[in-house]
Amino acid sequence: MPRKPIEPGRWGNISRRELSPGVWRAQAQFRDFAGVLHKYESRGPSGAAAQRRLEDKLHRASTEGVADGGATITPDTRMGVVFDQWVSEKRVEGQITPQSLTTYLGVLERDLRPAFAALRVREVTPVAVNRVLMALSGARKYDTARQARNVMSQVMMMCVRYGASSFNPVRDAVTVRKPQRAEVRTLGLEDIALLRKAVRAWEDRPARVRGRRNITLLPQIVDTMLGTGLRIGECLALREADLDLDADIPTLTVTGTVVRGEGRLVRQTKPKSDSSRRTITLPAFVVAAITESLDLGLDGGPDGLVFPSTRGTPRSPSRIRDQLREAQAGNAVVVTPHDFRRTVATQVANSTTIANATALLGHADEGTTVRHYVKRTHVAPDLRTVIDQLVTQAAASGIPEGKTE
Repeated sequence: MPRKPIEPGRWGNISRRELSPGVWRAQAQFRDFAGVLHKYESRGPSGAAAQRRLEDKLHRASTEGVADGGATITPDTRMGVVFDQWVSEKRVEGQITPQSLTTYLGVLERDLRPAFAALRVREVTPVAVNRVLMALSGARKYDTARQARNVMSQVMMMCVRYGASSFNPVRDAVTVRKPQRAEVRTLGLEDIALLRKAVRAWEDRPARVRGRRNITLLPQIVDTMLGTGLRIGECLALREADLDLDADIPTLTVTGTVVRGEGRLVRQTKPKSDSSRRTITLPAFVVAAITESLDLGLDGGPDGLVFPSTRGTPRSPSRIRDQLREAQAGNAVVVTPHDFRRTVATQVANSTTIANATALLGHADEGTTVRHYVKRTHVAPDLRTVIDQLVTQAAASGIPEGKTE
């Protein structure tokens, strides 16, 4: 009976041999996806060490350059190889934004690879996943724990697709929950007035370098976020092409956001999500702020940015946060850019509807707006007229008081 050939993407029996004291060699034949046989070998201080190194090399060979579903992942594949394959597939799919991919890679390299890379697929159990998630939660890194759970779940679902695992172990792992969120913080009228005054005074402070004017555009950026509820990245990504200031009803359209890609800040040509793409009507003070910025004649770079840096590149969201803190030095209340979104959302929701606030902020559903952006009044609405109808309608029913039918 002829010997069964090695399957494409797999390898044959591994042989081990001691070449000299403390030097071992492990060898095996690998058949690539074109059916060609290759000889692979690795060395180590022991036969087992040499074999482990060879197996890692063979696993990499079975997935290298393949992200179309043709790679071989088995229950014995090490998770380090699986992580590499998952990243390759994500890059090829192109279904997530560069910003999200950067977040995924950060969690993968910082939290998941150190914990799982040396394990084989079959060794990743709900208990192993729990151990990592509970450690992150114990360190009060709740957002990181949720991101780690999400990424690990996607990785293990890929293993299920390849037939390397019969189920997704993350599904039975602990669900990470944050402690009850504190009440939504919004700005009072006095806080808004003090903030606008402070950033204007900070912008107009004497220049550190003689003859060089301070141009941070902080007052204009603050007014734009305060009047629209934009995310800071969306605000800094605004282009002149996104504006219609001369219309009867002035508007801006959110078409992108500022993200960090490949070590530098870039304008991403789409916002955070599909629901984030929206057109917003502008109050008069926002029109004035944007016009003031454009009138400075700064170089908006190839994108024609409304709030560019002095080099014509996107401004850094983190730098804007730092400048905002500097401008508020000495104030009793320190305001963050996200406080603007919550304040605008609460004002709109309480004055009109939750649906309007959700549309303004660019959320996919009203639940996110209610939970995280609208401050509860804890006062029931005036419903006296509605409740009075109970007795009024009862009296009109024709049944005398004190009697029953």
